[in-house]
Amino acid sequence: MDLISSLQEEGEVTDLEEKDTDYSETDFSGGIIRDSSFYSVSFSSSVFTDAVITDTVFDSCDFSNADFSSASFLRVRFLHCKLTGAVFFSSRLRKVEAESISARYISFDRATLEDVSIDNSDLHDSSFTAVSHKKLSIVASDLSRSDFRHTPLSGIALTSSSLSGIALSDNAKELKGAELDVSQALDIVRGMGVEVK
Repeated sequence: MDLISSLQEEGEVTDLEEKDTDYSETDFSGGIIRDSSFYSVSFSSSVFTDAVITDTVFDSCDFSNADFSSASFLRVRFLHCKLTGAVFFSSRLRKVEAESISARYISFDRATLEDVSIDNSDLHDSSFTAVSHKKLSIVASDLSRSDFRHTPLSGIALTSSSLSGIALSDNAKELKGAELDVSQALDIVRGMGVEVK
């Protein structure tokens, strides 16, 4: 039984393994996915609003322009996935790993992130505005031109990531307590119109 059939019949999916399937533009709103794995599956432009996803691995899947608004994730892994333009507005992510993802224009606005790690990923032009987070780790990732307004970055080591052109509040209060290297700090200061000699 595939993902759509299981959700239509029972409202939830458990212990499902799928590969090379196309679920583009499918509505999975309110669905529950547990203990499953998906490899090379396309969820492009699909809708997962209010979905609950736990103990699941997505490997080499396409979530371009997918909508995860108000969805909940627990112990989920995204490996080598494409999440360009994906929306996680007001979603809740706990114990989530994202590794080597392509996620330009991804939006986490007003999301809650707890024990979330993002490693070796492209998040150019992403949006993290008004995010609530605890134990958030971002390593060796490209955050160029991303928006962090109203999201405190205290306690996050960003020294291995690119921060060129990021958007902050006028007083850059988001950076208080963040760990940056000298070149990153200079780039940010120059981006605020300050002339550094």
